[in-house]
Amino acid sequence: MPKIYYLSNFFVFFLFAISANINASIDLYGKIGFDSKHISNTTNSEKFDLENNASKIGIKGDLFSFKESNIKVIYQIEYEFDVVDGKARGEEGTFKQRNTFLGLKTKLGTVFAGTHDTALKKSQLKVDLFNDLAPDIKNILHGENRLKDFVGYTSPKFLDSASLTLNKIKSPKGNEPDYESYSVHYAGDLFDAAFSVDKMVKGYDSSRASFLIPLSKSKLGIIFQESKKLSTGLKKKGRVYSYSRKINPKGEIKLQYASSSMKIEAGKHSTIGYDHKIDKSFKLFTFLSRIDSPNKEKNKNIFSIGLEYKF
Repeated sequence: MPKIYYLSNFFVFFLFAISANINASIDLYGKIGFDSKHISNTTNSEKFDLENNASKIGIKGDLFSFKESNIKVIYQIEYEFDVVDGKARGEEGTFKQRNTFLGLKTKLGTVFAGTHDTALKKSQLKVDLFNDLAPDIKNILHGENRLKDFVGYTSPKFLDSASLTLNKIKSPKGNEPDYESYSVHYAGDLFDAAFSVDKMVKGYDSSRASFLIPLSKSKLGIIFQESKKLSTGLKKKGRVYSYSRKINPKGEIKLQYASSSMKIEAGKHSTIGYDHKIDKSFKLFTFLSRIDSPNKEKNKNIFSIGLEYKF
């Protein structure tokens, strides 16, 4: 596989270099989010923390569009920044690269290359009601990966309801096989479902089944997952249940329970939260979350109040 990471950097330069000379579409989007947390544990220690929640900015659109053949050259450039600490968490610089790619969209599907979320990560169908926050399922399940040196394919919908996603990712270790991630997604009137598999990804084989079921003003979400550590052959299972309900045009109550030994031995993560829309783009949120395990040092209570603005 070619060095897609270096190619993606070239693509970024290419986009800016020719944007003044072609009739390209540009959609600017982003999110600014942060919250204030009170964290306590069973050892009677406590602290307050102001934390950035994956604030980001990006552009996406079409570079070229050939109407006669229904072919589009598509792109996305997205970076994370930290409104609290001034630097993207875990990075040396101000910005951390997120999903950034160049692709070709046709009636036969979409092919793209660059940096992107794996098919297994995307297959959670927004069951995770606290994505990018402390109760994010990445803190209890394997497989929430965004990787570089990435080639992806997404099929068109079959019978207006089912689609297939295939990923091939170059392993960062030259003596390892390339990573692979696959998913099948069904989007129907009664429910959404996704089934996904990771092969060799960061030392794990994983399989995940996700379901999202609308119930009048509510939604019920379910994830079942099994991950095998390739170095030991040890398999561990995990599950997530979530429920959200709109209580008025601007308010929504959210409940989530996750359990697994993948990240925390016999770990359990229980959360109740509330979102309040101030307007179309701006919301206030709060949640109370509890992490439980046999290791009392891992147990925590987290109370949060935060703001999020999307554009």
